[in-house]
Amino acid sequence: MHSQPGDAHPAWGSTTGDDSKIETVEASYDVANHEVAQRLGIGRGDRVVHRVRRYYKGRHIVLLHDQWLPGEVGARIHSETGYDPADKDAHERTDLYSFMREAGYQPAQTTERVSTRMPDPDERDVMSIPPGVPVLITLRTTRDASQIELETSTFVATGDRAEQTYTVAM
Repeated sequence: MHSQPGDAHPAWGSTTGDDSKIETVEASYDVANHEVAQRLGIGRGDRVVHRVRRYYKGRHIVLLHDQWLPGEVGARIHSETGYDPADKDAHERTDLYSFMREAGYQPAQTTERVSTRMPDPDERDVMSIPPGVPVLITLRTTRDASQIELETSTFVATGDRAEQTYTVAM
């Protein structure tokens, strides 16, 4: 469910059906608020890349995705690969983790915290959520082997149209 967007990313469509798509709504440099700074292990007000996406199944938005990268990670990806994660119209020839590896980063682990709550009014409107249906919240942080934060995301998914599947090595 958390594949990156673009034509080079068949995982989203193969898991949700051919009528799926991902729309990048926003991508730009921003400053980290308190929560994002904590999740990325950086200072409040530090420069970050902030990306906002909508995941569709048919005509319905089933997931909202806010993603932040430390500014230096975004800048290095741009300088080393030519892909600018802060440009909403940039063509992604591969997924973000592959761009990170091309830029010399080695994503090694992801931690996800999953919870539920009732949607706020904006989420209810944007995703056309019926009354009484909760949203599934996933907070993800990706780190390298040295535990340096490379990315953090917040996913808000409709409780009646989304699911998450995990495979854990034993």
